[in-house]
Amino acid sequence: MSDWLLIERMDQLQNISASLRSARVMGVDTETTGLDPHTDRLRLIQIAVEGSATVIFDCFSLLPEAAEEISLILSTPSVKVLQNAKFDLKFLWSENIAVEGWIFDTMLAARLLRTSGGPKSASLASLSQHYLNRYLSKEEQKSNFTSDLRSSQLVYAAKDAEILLELRKLLLEELKKNLLIEAARLEFSCVYAVASMEFSGIYLDMDKWTLLLEETKKTEEEALSELYPFIGYPAVQLGFFENHYSYGNNVNSNKQILKMLNENGIEVKNTSKHSLAEYDNHPIVVSLLKYRHASKALTSFLYSIPKQINKSTGRLHPQYRQMGAWSGRMSCGGPNIQQIPRQKAFRQCFTAPQGRKLVIADYSQIELRVIAQVSGDSRMIEAYNNGEDLHRLTASLVLQKQINLITKQERQAAKAVNFGLVFGMGSEGLKTYAKETYGVEMSQAEAEVFKKRFFEGYKGLEAWHSKIKQKKPLVSRTLAGRKHTYSRDSGLSGRYNTPIQGTAADILKNALGMLYKKLRDTNTLIAAVVHDEIVLECDEERAEETALLLTETMEEAGRVYLKDLPVIAEASIASNWAGK
Repeated sequence: MSDWLLIERMDQLQNISASLRSARVMGVDTETTGLDPHTDRLRLIQIAVEGSATVIFDCFSLLPEAAEEISLILSTPSVKVLQNAKFDLKFLWSENIAVEGWIFDTMLAARLLRTSGGPKSASLASLSQHYLNRYLSKEEQKSNFTSDLRSSQLVYAAKDAEILLELRKLLLEELKKNLLIEAARLEFSCVYAVASMEFSGIYLDMDKWTLLLEETKKTEEEALSELYPFIGYPAVQLGFFENHYSYGNNVNSNKQILKMLNENGIEVKNTSKHSLAEYDNHPIVVSLLKYRHASKALTSFLYSIPKQINKSTGRLHPQYRQMGAWSGRMSCGGPNIQQIPRQKAFRQCFTAPQGRKLVIADYSQIELRVIAQVSGDSRMIEAYNNGEDLHRLTASLVLQKQINLITKQERQAAKAVNFGLVFGMGSEGLKTYAKETYGVEMSQAEAEVFKKRFFEGYKGLEAWHSKIKQKKPLVSRTLAGRKHTYSRDSGLSGRYNTPIQGTAADILKNALGMLYKKLRDTNTLIAAVVHDEIVLECDEERAEETALLLTETMEEAGRVYLKDLPVIAEASIASNWAGK
């Protein structure tokens, strides 16, 4: 049986407080009545320190009176070891319990170690089995913590805190052995910011959203009407309970739509946007793409997102996965705010409440700057140090034209060249990518010439590509040391992309960790993060100083890793997300 001490009264808490505050490392865990910190309750707080019984605080008995004293315990400089720390942080904050000091998140540490022989699953039970060769029962995890506590629940709760101390020692050794200490520092310092962002959420203007929903439904219906002559007009089928509409062809069936396209002279092998690009001016294709765009917007966003507004806060609370991609990039869900369309109609619905403003900043060409640093390309580095626009420079190189004569359209084409070729795209892929992503037409011959001239202009980048092609490394590192391993049959594009995208993610996480510390005692919230963009919500009168703080922090975070060229962040102040 675990050695534990249940604290239910203030005098018990005061007797144990001093010894807990003196601990150098403490394992911290919580038990809650549910998963939502805004509507569910914190039931237990477990704190384990070496050489002592695990202390279990009965929050139903102690709070809110004990919040200040528990805050003193959890705000010491000691290392707090948690599993999925952001979950516990949010519930502690919901009870006005402060947490400060270094976080060691065993789940994040394990995810960093996945490419170094760690387990695929980062659950506490999996970590216990993998690193300690010990079975950890989680049967009590889903038990009822709202009623009187059973002894088995307390034993379970104590074990979850105790095991964190053992795991930290082993995980720390593995992080050191695999040279992942800096990457771990980034992840651990970022936890506070991610937890804060999830806890605070972002405001959605439902009047604007409803209007957008109705307009999109109308667009979907119009597109469907335009397709009737080709897919068949709807016919009513009588049913017992309601009528149904049927069509000659199901517009959502790729097989039937492919047949209809072919019958109307559109010779494609599938109905993907890529295949249809050649016919994007054909009225059938125009209507089909319009229908698909509207239908996707409705099903992916417009119908579902309002259902995810928290009834207690009236805000959306997206959940971020800190290492959602192998590169280290974050992913998001509930809702996936990172996939919200960039069109003004969508983004203007995400607003600041009355008396508040959104401050939106993103990095300027961060992945291209990372490529310049990683490849050591002297021409790229020189251009950034001289404040030149790399897209204009590339247009000048591939078109063999003076940079001051480059047009807006030519610069747009150079964007496709830059972002396509740096990650190993071929000339055929470049041609299609330019059309689909930037609306730029180029022939196959032009694409081949552009590719040749691009690498003639950026010799350092060409040498970096050649080195990877020849060696096909099985391991890559970001500039922060984040490690990724490849299988022997992995393609080249991933080897070009992963360390670049990963370094950009590391820079953003460094900025978030720094931001949290600077904003901790203010009324400014981290509202959202989308890859290279950070959105803050602040009081209107503090918008200007917040914008300056945000850009300075983002640039400072980037300079830690990009030492040979400047890092630029650009901020704007707006009432909604579209005001960037």
